[in-house]
Amino acid sequence: MPLHTVAVPVALGIVYGVWAPFIQRHGDPLNALQITLGVVSGLVLAGLVFLLMRLPTTLEPELRAASFGVVAGVAVGFLHSLTYASVLRSSGIGLAVGGAMAIATFYYFHTREP
Repeated sequence: MPLHTVAVPVALGIVYGVWAPFIQRHGDPLNALQITLGVVSGLVLAGLVFLLMRLPTTLEPELRAASFGVVAGVAVGFLHSLTYASVLRSSGIGLAVGGAMAIATFYYFHTREP
């Protein structure tokens, strides 16, 4: 198993797990619920990214790109929702980021893989 298939999900999980409670606390002192939020959200994101990176290359590039887009969009939309923004705004930002990620990974899969 290549090193990047483990290192990338772990790094993303740690950054996401620290970022989520930082956004959610709004300047207040850190509490146990926010720590739990960070640990759980970081583990979930790391697990999903690990599974995505282990997807077989025989899977259609369109499906792989869409799955990367969905995970990125949901992750960013969730982080934006922690700022008490409206559901519509959080969904729109998540959709925009997810679409951009799907397009970027689709391009990558079609140009870099056999």
